[in-house]
Amino acid sequence: MTLRFFALRRGAVLTLTLLMAFVLAACSSDDGGSDGAAGEESAAATADAGGGSATATVEGGTVEITAADLAFSANTIEAPAGEAFTITLVNNDTAPHNISIYTEEGGDTIVEGTVINGGETTEVEVSALDAGEYFFVCDIHPEMNGTVVVG
Repeated sequence: MTLRFFALRRGAVLTLTLLMAFVLAACSSDDGGSDGAAGEESAAATADAGGGSATATVEGGTVEITAADLAFSANTIEAPAGEAFTITLVNNDTAPHNISIYTEEGGDTIVEGTVINGGETTEVEVSALDAGEYFFVCDIHPEMNGTVVVG
């Protein structure tokens, strides 16, 4: 065998080793699962990006929700059953937003909030609701939505 043959064989082995390393690195990347700190960081990043899992609770008959970066500050609003409450919507975004509540996604309208521009604030009066879950959404940006949990 010649020196050239060994050099080619050595190069092929090195190439295959590097290729295998890249494949393993790609397969072992964090998929946002809940099996460790990396998954928790991914969940925190999702919350920061607007897909968060924050809960806003009605206290003293009011709750404040902020709109920023095409996301609400909470995706769950907890409210007491049988008591009217007010949602204060603060629009810290450049896009216009509103907040409306429906019996369910695509269901009957319970209350439809006024559309406001960036930098504006509005109040949405919500009549007393029965215990259960309802759907809230920005009617302009349907990806901005969440659940009203009444109990």
